[in-house]
Amino acid sequence: MKPSHYSIHVTWSEEDDCFVARVPALPGCAAHGASAAEATANAEDAAALLLEVMAEHGEPPPTEDSEPPHSGNIRLRLPRSLHGRLDALAHAEGVSLNQLMVALLAEGIGYRAAAAGEGRALAAFREAEPPYGAGTSSAATKPNAPARRRTRPGK
Repeated sequence: MKPSHYSIHVTWSEEDDCFVARVPALPGCAAHGASAAEATANAEDAAALLLEVMAEHGEPPPTEDSEPPHSGNIRLRLPRSLHGRLDALAHAEGVSLNQLMVALLAEGIGYRAAAAGEGRALAAFREAEPPYGAGTSSAATKPNAPARRRTRPGK
């Protein structure tokens, strides 16, 4: 079984001052890197070697755990009043409702990460994925930054 059949989780390690990529299906399989992409590549190499050793010892590989690819489409139910407010804001900014909602969600992730002190984790998220609309990916892709910055009320 190829390492690509297993999910890889990347986090920033303050202690190690680098990104750490772990393969949950293969206990103990982790790798470091200066970037999220480097840590992921190193984890894939480590997983391949671990699977090779398991095969040499006659051990069966763990079952696949790859997370299903996300389509990039979701169905969202929201109050009509909120839908109307979002539509009016999109119209005022000259963007589609979809573009506005993607931008607002991306900003929300940034605010949440900043509040939790996860600035580097968010940077890893941004670095690991291609820009929104730049093709397909097996993981969620990040949206383009909004044309202009909005601030939260009261900020």
